[in-house]
Amino acid sequence: MAIVSPAKPRASIEETSRGLEVIIPAKRNWLATLFLGFWLCGWAAGEILVPIATFAKGAPPWPANLFAAVWLGAWTLAGGFVLYIFLASLVGRERILLSPPTLSIQRELFGMGRVREYELVHVRDLRASLQKYSLYDFRSTFLFWGIGGGNIAFDHGAATVRFGAGLEESEARTIIERMRSRAAFG
Repeated sequence: MAIVSPAKPRASIEETSRGLEVIIPAKRNWLATLFLGFWLCGWAAGEILVPIATFAKGAPPWPANLFAAVWLGAWTLAGGFVLYIFLASLVGRERILLSPPTLSIQRELFGMGRVREYELVHVRDLRASLQKYSLYDFRSTFLFWGIGGGNIAFDHGAATVRFGAGLEESEARTIIERMRSRAAFG
């Protein structure tokens, strides 16, 4: 019989001069990431070959031009979205900073990303809240890829804010305990 070793935490928690900083690497699904890499190779071929085949051989009738332009626009948007998911699964992470006046959440890709700051007086009911997949909720799609939502939640006005995508419930509770020991929430 083999003894199972305890799971190691994914997140790093550190006291910095700016406050309590939690870094959570993106949830990595290597099979899905490999599939997306292959898909992006096919996407690039379509992105290059369709304009050459359609527009470089002379002027086809306008309906064909219109269809090709609309298709190429949709193809480009879809490829950009898939490229973001692919890169986020490879190098993405969440940076949470708890400082005396605010809680900041940033989803980073190559160190860049929009920072959302919440005043602590308006942050209520910080909790572990497992987010489940729902066929009827479009946002659930992002859970699989680890780019949205999360298992840590708090109420901010009439909204529920989630972060900590890919965390297990136990690790989410550990992070919450550290945050509560560092600051009082509204």
